[in-house]
Amino acid sequence: MSRTLSICTCLLALSSILLVGQPSIGARLSALRLDLTEQQLYSVSDGTRRLLQALPEPVDLYWFYSSQAARDLPDLRSYAQRVETLLREYERLGNGRIRLHIIDPGAFSAEEAQAQAYGLQAWSPGEGALPVYFGLAAVDAQHHQQSIAFFAQDQQSLLEYQISRLLHALSSPQRPALGLLSRLPLSGGFDPQSGNRRPTWAVFEDIRQAFDVRELDLELQKIPEDLKLLLLVHPRRLSQETLYAIDQFVLRGGRLLVFVDPYSEADPGDQYFGIPSKDKSSDLAPLLQAWGVHLNAGSTLGDGDYGQFVNLGPQADAVWQPTALSLPTAAINQHEVSTAGLHRINLSTAGVLEPLKGSRMSFNPLLHSSESSTLFKTARFDHLPDPKQLAREMKASGQRLTLAARLQGPARSAFPERAGAEEGGLVAADSINLIVVADTDLLRDSLWMERQEHYGQQQAVAWADNGAFVLNALDSLAGSEALIGLRSRGNYHRSFTRVEQMQRQAQASVVQMQGALEKRLEETERQLAVLQDDATQADAGTPERQAREAAFAEERQAIVTEMRRVARDMTVQVDRLGLQLKLANIALIPALLSLFGLCLWGVRWWRRR
Repeated sequence: MSRTLSICTCLLALSSILLVGQPSIGARLSALRLDLTEQQLYSVSDGTRRLLQALPEPVDLYWFYSSQAARDLPDLRSYAQRVETLLREYERLGNGRIRLHIIDPGAFSAEEAQAQAYGLQAWSPGEGALPVYFGLAAVDAQHHQQSIAFFAQDQQSLLEYQISRLLHALSSPQRPALGLLSRLPLSGGFDPQSGNRRPTWAVFEDIRQAFDVRELDLELQKIPEDLKLLLLVHPRRLSQETLYAIDQFVLRGGRLLVFVDPYSEADPGDQYFGIPSKDKSSDLAPLLQAWGVHLNAGSTLGDGDYGQFVNLGPQADAVWQPTALSLPTAAINQHEVSTAGLHRINLSTAGVLEPLKGSRMSFNPLLHSSESSTLFKTARFDHLPDPKQLAREMKASGQRLTLAARLQGPARSAFPERAGAEEGGLVAADSINLIVVADTDLLRDSLWMERQEHYGQQQAVAWADNGAFVLNALDSLAGSEALIGLRSRGNYHRSFTRVEQMQRQAQASVVQMQGALEKRLEETERQLAVLQDDATQADAGTPERQAREAAFAEERQAIVTEMRRVARDMTVQVDRLGLQLKLANIALIPALLSLFGLCLWGVRWWRRR
């Protein structure tokens, strides 16, 4: 290790000498623009490039950043550097359509008054501290303006989307209207069971920022004519009138995003004489059948590759659950506009969608399982005394099962007789467009984000792309394709896929060993119970009993030792991978810079000769 550090020190010294001794090299390096981050954090996407090219007139961007007030906030300063770099990239690609103005508003200054006039909000990092402005205002030639009041640090992954949406809003100031029909309390409200107020779900807050949300009555008989987009969440026990209204809405060209679920953990269940109902399923069966898709409401998906360890109680140890799914990039359709660029989506007790034979609808899977998947009966989750039992029963089906899909194509009404008899009723349509997701739990906060305390304020930190998936799906149905794919870019909470693969392999071995140990424990205890029933008290210390007990103890110790060995091997592999990454960061970059400098020096030397 010391030898490696010595080599790295020499390379760094050589790089410094070359750069200092050859000023032209440093100048050329500063002129280079190369974004080496995997998700291109300091570059813009193709959607933003199209948006900038389509701007009808120049736009002035006023970026307000209190650099002096934020000098003791390293996290904010780091984020501000990224914001400035990205804004300069917008200005460069705008070719004169974007004019960037950087303003440092001091306390009680004219610049502060200007920031307040644009609707920017000041934030105080502590008592007695100077206010910090960290927002953006956009003004077009007609003096229309839009603003981002404050760049929240918990939304760094949405940075490009926020800026591009700001520019898009100048030309389209009206947000698309969205009808919401939900059995789950997305918008919060009062909980009659606990007597407390429910918090608003984070995904609903994001939806409300992008769309004009109108919450609809669950017993509606007709969807308003001006609505073109409908979000349907957990449609459990809808009336025939409501089902018919949704049917006609889709046939008339309305776009639909629907979340159904064979077992919704977020559903508190209805109360019947004080007894909660065990029915937590929703399938929308009449309409799905008419659209050429089937959801098996009695089955829940388990996956041996994508399962996770979960805590089933505040004091309980984490238990590996095949029904708690964490879908990686390989399980997400990267060729579909609503899921391209997403890296991690979490689901729980999800269902499976299957296309019906003979259907003319196009069935395009968006999310799917691995080949190590199987189905469990949903009724088992009402009372599961041993959560480890599901892991022991896992048997790979060898098939990739669909969890979410886009449906497009010709369709017939689920109520053809009624539609044909009513004036204006549609019996069929040449083309419909909707997305069906067989899980509602992915909308829950706990599956994709967490609240953290930051400088005395609560902030939401996303560690999965559940929210981006929902918003992308709605944008794709609403037709705002220029903004799709921007939300998930720049996720700072990255996962190490190699490390996770090692952990999954070790976890699978540990789960298998635990199952074997428990079976051997049960068999040994049964044999001991038989001996205790057949033997008298005087036989308690016989050699046979002692030999069996000693054999059991040795067997248990051997399995425990093997489990520790697997865990130790996993730790060694992870440490080895971490050392390789450190060596690459320490040695590779200086070596590349040194090589580049030597090449330039060699070219100059050859030309002088």
